[in-house]
Amino acid sequence: MKTLKFLIPITLIVFLSYCDDDFSPAPKEPDKVLLLELVNEYRTSGCNCGDDYFPPTTAVSWNDTLEAAAKAHSLDMDENDFFDHTGSNGSSAGDRISAQSYQWNTYGENIAQGYTSEQDVIDGWIKSEGHCRNIMNPNFKQMGVATSGSFWTQVFASH
Repeated sequence: MKTLKFLIPITLIVFLSYCDDDFSPAPKEPDKVLLLELVNEYRTSGCNCGDDYFPPTTAVSWNDTLEAAAKAHSLDMDENDFFDHTGSNGSSAGDRISAQSYQWNTYGENIAQGYTSEQDVIDGWIKSEGHCRNIMNPNFKQMGVATSGSFWTQVFASH
């Protein structure tokens, strides 16, 4: 009987360890300076997005309003357990940016899940042709990034 009492807690611990989510949480507060530095390193150097070369372009600046739009989408994905550019209420990135009173004339959005560092998420976006194109788009002048749980959202725009 002593063996059985000992095995039940161990079995429960082993079972619970396999119930964890597949994705580790992103940093609570991503490092804005580092994210901007990593993005602008690519923008000012140029890079390949898939088979297409994007020449050097101007650096983007951080925008807190775009960060708020990114945060709203990361929270939505986290709280409603989905992963998509369309919000749970049917909103687009443009809708979310406008809801923050940013008067945009062009925008782009990158999303990611499961990355645990700024370097890893930027590396992941650069390896994805569409996300890379957003990072390298010379029409974008500002960006914001936010996380919630394991979700990341990066928003680019210009006035």
